[in-house]
Amino acid sequence: MLQLFYSGNSPYARKVRIVLREKGLQYQETAMDTAHPPPGFAQRNPNLRVPVLVDGEQALFESNIILDYLLKTYPGAGAGQPPLAAAMTRPDRHWEDSLTLNAIETLLDSGLNLFQMNKSGVPAQQAAYLRTEAQRMQSELDWLEQRATPQGFVPGVFSIQDLNLVCALNWVNFRKPIEWQGRPKLRAILERYQARPSVKATVPGQ
Repeated sequence: MLQLFYSGNSPYARKVRIVLREKGLQYQETAMDTAHPPPGFAQRNPNLRVPVLVDGEQALFESNIILDYLLKTYPGAGAGQPPLAAAMTRPDRHWEDSLTLNAIETLLDSGLNLFQMNKSGVPAQQAAYLRTEAQRMQSELDWLEQRATPQGFVPGVFSIQDLNLVCALNWVNFRKPIEWQGRPKLRAILERYQARPSVKATVPGQ
């Protein structure tokens, strides 16, 4: 059986939890505190963070790599509507879709830096690097808003780009490293998928 190492409020792990649910795969969840990883965890992920997916002898880390593995190893869209995308990117728009994924991932990484530093007593206004991180997030949100449609980045499917965005924006709403509202197309994508069972079941903070 698949085994997923995760923490409940991790937006990175949430992406994997959503796809596992979308595909109806049986798996075991192992919650962990990344500040105190279990013995031997570094052998599975030298980055010492979640998620990690173990499938037999195969251990994979970093969320989008795991999503790519699941899409290729366990094909099938599941019962959701619109259906889950069959691949990370469209063959005819591979670079465009890859750039969108990169922008969303960087947005989330910057938000996590802001949150963790503020938690450690260093608010953004006290450090030039953190001010740049906040500016970077706003720049990425503007860029994403220009490229999105209210139906998603890939209309007709629940794309991996949409999935990444929903997890990122839900996490920003939860942790509040910045204010992101005022972008109607991004808000429409978030609202479009909020009630989807796989999304609703994995909301951070519940």
